[in-house]
Amino acid sequence: MTMIAGAGGSEEPIVENVEESLSISETRSFRLLRWAVALPVAAAATAVSAFVLPSEITFAVLAGELALLGIGGVIAEIALYRTERRLTQERNQVRTQWLNQRAELLEVATRDELTQLQNRRFYYERLSAELTRAEMKNEALSILMIDVDDLKAINDEFGHLIGDKVLRSFARILNSSSDERHVTARLGGDEFAVIMPGADRREAELFSLQLWQKLADAPICETEHASIYLGVSIGSSGYPWGGSTVEEITHWADTKLYANKLERKGFKQGRGDRRDDRLAAAVVEVLSTALDVRDKMTHRHARRVARTAAEVARSMQLTTENVSEIEYAAALHDIGKIGVADSILRKSASLDADEWKEMRRHSELGYQILKGIDFFQNAAEIVYAHHEHFDGTGYPRGLVGEEIPLGARVFAVVDAYDAMTSRRPYRDAIPRDEALAEIAGHSGTQFDPKVVQAFLTVVRRSPDGFYEENEDEALFGPRVSAPEAPMHKPGAQTLVTR
Repeated sequence: MTMIAGAGGSEEPIVENVEESLSISETRSFRLLRWAVALPVAAAATAVSAFVLPSEITFAVLAGELALLGIGGVIAEIALYRTERRLTQERNQVRTQWLNQRAELLEVATRDELTQLQNRRFYYERLSAELTRAEMKNEALSILMIDVDDLKAINDEFGHLIGDKVLRSFARILNSSSDERHVTARLGGDEFAVIMPGADRREAELFSLQLWQKLADAPICETEHASIYLGVSIGSSGYPWGGSTVEEITHWADTKLYANKLERKGFKQGRGDRRDDRLAAAVVEVLSTALDVRDKMTHRHARRVARTAAEVARSMQLTTENVSEIEYAAALHDIGKIGVADSILRKSASLDADEWKEMRRHSELGYQILKGIDFFQNAAEIVYAHHEHFDGTGYPRGLVGEEIPLGARVFAVVDAYDAMTSRRPYRDAIPRDEALAEIAGHSGTQFDPKVVQAFLTVVRRSPDGFYEENEDEALFGPRVSAPEAPMHKPGAQTLVTR
């Protein structure tokens, strides 16, 4: 039996053969029917059902029946529409609840529970995103790395409940000092950080000063027996002035933070006080160990150069104090490499132009670290100038002759000799006599002639190998197959050292 559908406005039949769409019992009852009219019932523009008006006689459906059929269809469509709307609302409610729960879980996952600041995970994800945005828009970006001073002492003396209260209070001060663009985070323990989109170096330093002032103005916490004043150490960095990657920017901030912490820990020289050489030696050891973690080759190199530079300084009859300053500076001359990316420090081939530019920053970085420690003021100047050349062709300031501190002139000769006679993964060492000839050949250009003469005298009277590399291959690893260009390039006027 054929059914015609479309009385409700549909142009196409819904069912062409009724028997194919009915159950067995329904098929038997419909076998006597010869004709029927069907009205589609639509929901969301889709026919989901139909009202059927059958007849045993072809074209026997009356007009009133058709009208009734139409009314029934309208009522059904209204009911379906209301049902559909209710179901849609319920689905939307469920989705809203799911989104809210997801947001709550995400908030928990990215918040520090104690301080309610952002946590380490959120901080580094956001820093990466902000750095990308700053590069694309050519905007400034600054960060602050902050350490709470003496938190362990507070916990030991007043208990961890007070220690936690101090951290929460500091978090509130940090938040109140920040504007809506800033991201404040607790990285863990006593470590905090701030991301400052759009802020340059001056703004970052001003923020630090204002934060220190707020902490100095009032106690962070008061107990029954004491008012606790809090100190913090801060290191700032940013794009483009502190680097171009998250790693580089963070290293520079950590480097400045470490220097600030040393200064705040009391490494000060009182007026008229004798410098405590044991304390200075301890600081050298701490800083050298920090460098050793980053670059073991540089650490061993620094120890050898310090020993040799001290011998040369004594042979020039410098004062004991001057000898100590030169020895300290030589031991710490590469401390600025703490702020240089690992990918550059550990590269086993020649550095390209951009990498050399980054590597050259280590003189200034080292100066920034040491200048905040009173008894290293002179050593800091030596570190700053240790790549200057006697003829003014060096860096970073292009100093000439005696404009260069004497300690830096002594160091420059010893450093070049050690670099040439030490093996590295990217090149072999050269023989002692060849290295001495190179030093003599650059007297008056790269090196101070008086220092060269003193150096040659000291080294030539020492036992063979006394000042040369003696670490085994386990420290440096196997030689690479494509060594770096020779230390003295044909036709060049400068000995090339890293």
